[in-house]
Amino acid sequence: MKLTLTPQWANTDDKNHDTLRFQKALDTLAQQGGGTLEVESGCYRLGGLTLGSNITLSLQAGAELWVSDDGQDFGQATTKSQAECSRWAFLYAYGAHNITICGAGKINGNADGWFDAQADDMGYRKPAEQRPRMIVFEDCRHVQLRDFTIENAPMWTIHLVACELVKVHGITIDNDLSLANTDALDIDSCQQVHISNSHFSAADDTICLKTSRKPAPLQRPTRHVVVNNCTLRSKSCAVKIGTETWEDIEDICVTNCAIYESNRAIGIVSRDGGRLRRMVFSNITFNCEMVHACHWGKADPVYLSARFRDPAIQPGAIEFIQFRGLTGVSEGAVNLHSEQPGLVRQVIIDGLQLTQSISASPEQGLYDIRPPCNPLSPTGMGLDNAWCLNPDTQRAYGVEAYPGGLPALYCCGVNGLTLRNIDVFRPQPLPSDWNEQAVVLVECDGVKQDV
Repeated sequence: MKLTLTPQWANTDDKNHDTLRFQKALDTLAQQGGGTLEVESGCYRLGGLTLGSNITLSLQAGAELWVSDDGQDFGQATTKSQAECSRWAFLYAYGAHNITICGAGKINGNADGWFDAQADDMGYRKPAEQRPRMIVFEDCRHVQLRDFTIENAPMWTIHLVACELVKVHGITIDNDLSLANTDALDIDSCQQVHISNSHFSAADDTICLKTSRKPAPLQRPTRHVVVNNCTLRSKSCAVKIGTETWEDIEDICVTNCAIYESNRAIGIVSRDGGRLRRMVFSNITFNCEMVHACHWGKADPVYLSARFRDPAIQPGAIEFIQFRGLTGVSEGAVNLHSEQPGLVRQVIIDGLQLTQSISASPEQGLYDIRPPCNPLSPTGMGLDNAWCLNPDTQRAYGVEAYPGGLPALYCCGVNGLTLRNIDVFRPQPLPSDWNEQAVVLVECDGVKQDV
């Protein structure tokens, strides 16, 4: 069955809503066992919508879904998962199968309606406490997201929770780079996921694999995820594993990606007990730059971190990780650290060409182990670390200076580390506040070097 919707209004102001007729069309298709809702060229102002099984939402070229900035328009469904304090979603499905969103059209998240107009001194624009994620699918199977564009999301853009057999191909996510916590794609407790040939740009993480804390039926590992042939830009971390790690994350392959104008390129961060293991990152280019202090990271091409979030919860090990064929320019250093020696182990870096460049930022030469570090909220998720300053250093809690100055590789508490075919190109003459040693090893065991 196929239904077609055309524009009804000359504009998308507050008085003109298309939510009811969109939902009616989706419900009609669901009652008939499924079908395609084709949205023709034009603008549509919408609140939250719910999709059922066997539904294809096809956005034709020129079609633009303009997301409402009124919280009262998102009461049709409450997500099981939570992002910050919000359980709202624009496009939502739970327990459905065979769902596709496709086409050359666009979703505009209307982000400015949910954030302060002006940034503070740390570059942080304060958001509304409640705001919607753009797409949230929970406990769904056979999901396809193809070819469409999302712009200006006010919150996590696509959040897939406990889904299986997922294909993300040829999509574009282009968010405002001044808006924190607008992750492009969050893969949360999902399995058998393939992400390919897509472009992601966001102030927060662009591709984030996690296992967040949520109701027991959705609490599963993330495993068997492939990412290839993507371009990524992030003011936080372009490819992020963690920090929410309540279950295992394993069997991950990321290859043939270009990371540009980013803070961190690759981050693997263990905090909550789940093990992070068997991951390969290969054939990746990067350009890592210092950014506003509100963002976690200090231009790290590779960042591995295992440390306690809650003193009562042992962080899971990061183990059996390979980096092969990485090349790029960075204003920071590769940073591998384990708060408890040996929680980061069996790591291979084979084939790294790192060119370090001088930054005008006063933050160069610092490293960042957030979250959490604020002693006033020692077991928190770290949201306060975006702006909470240590009065002793006037820096965010968890931001410290590299001992001896900026190195190229800094490894602390790592066991079973192999370094091969590493070429580092540093400014000459070397800045006086940089470390003369390119590779700094602290309390590492079982290190094999051929650099």
